[in-house]
Amino acid sequence: MKKKINKFPNKKISETFLDFAFPLIDTIGTDITKHHVEQVLQIAYTVWNAIVIDTVKGNNDYVSMIREAMMEDPISSSMIEQMISRKKDMFSGDLRMIGEYRVSQKNGEWRLRADARDPSTIK
Repeated sequence: MKKKINKFPNKKISETFLDFAFPLIDTIGTDITKHHVEQVLQIAYTVWNAIVIDTVKGNNDYVSMIREAMMEDPISSSMIEQMISRKKDMFSGDLRMIGEYRVSQKNGEWRLRADARDPSTIK
């Protein structure tokens, strides 16, 4: 039996990740520190990967855990729901997991390096 080969978008995962995370990054404002960017990207990373894993496994386990963790905080819960909707509406065809990523700043510009992972390798 042949193993199914996943077709992934040609766009770099770092570019896609930034596009996905943009609404969160935009809320930080103009006085952005590396710490702020990393915190926001951690939220986006968690939501993105939870949806990818749940989609590949055919369940909602990880998204449910995120929702449950945010249940007591209406603002965070709302933000998470917006990101879940954004992933499903705008990036549903991209089932790459985001692996390790690093944020740096060069000449006043934020840069992101990210690794894409194939979710079918997750057990």
